[in-house]
Amino acid sequence: MLSKTEREICKAYGGWTNFMISMGLKPWVDEDAEEGKAIIAAFARDKEEEAAEEANGTSSGKTSSQ
Repeated sequence: MLSKTEREICKAYGGWTNFMISMGLKPWVDEDAEEGKAIIAAFARDKEEEAAEEANGTSSGKTSSQ
């Protein structure tokens, strides 16, 4: 089962099958599905951390060119 953030990311790719294929994985292979879940979970963590940093007004340490 996907979290709300994971579902949003998945939807941005056009669904689970498209997400898996864009990651070079086969959605019908159990091991690939597990890897896809781990990837989308990592993407969701990054997105949630960025949102929290924005809300707190903190920087992630990343710099942008001026």
